[in-house]
Amino acid sequence: MLRLRDVLVSMLFLASGTQTARAFIYPPWITPAEPRAGEIVSVNIRMGICDAIIFRPGYPQITREGKAIHILEYGNRIDFEDFCIYPIATSAESIGSFTPGDYALTVDFIYENYPDGYATITLGVVPFTVTRAPLAAPVPTTHPLGLFALMLLLTHLGVWTLRAQERSRC
Repeated sequence: MLRLRDVLVSMLFLASGTQTARAFIYPPWITPAEPRAGEIVSVNIRMGICDAIIFRPGYPQITREGKAIHILEYGNRIDFEDFCIYPIATSAESIGSFTPGDYALTVDFIYENYPDGYATITLGVVPFTVTRAPLAAPVPTTHPLGLFALMLLLTHLGVWTLRAQERSRC
């Protein structure tokens, strides 16, 4: 018969071999990768299993001071492996359009860390450069004489088609 001490040592040995919950959050990135002035820029965050961005009124919070942009996303972070139920997903959040220049986007994640209240972690700082929008390409125009020639050609083709149909009936 096993003694209690042997059972406890065996349980401790087996427990040390189990894997702990693996929460993962990839570093954020923006789309488009090379934004132009006036284009909408979005931040993308891929996470899952034990971490998820969830809806909560008032979030995300996006602030901007000059060339520094800050976004605070609300979510859940679970430390107990049995409760890690979230699918792997990518969240995309629009942060606006910008004038040409260099910017820095800081992405933070806030979650309830019971019983200690809320905890905030920085997911990353994404530097990006907005370039000028391309100049509009000139729209090709047709000279009035070219339009007249086109109309004449279309009229000639129409008359030729009608005559060909009349000949085929006879």
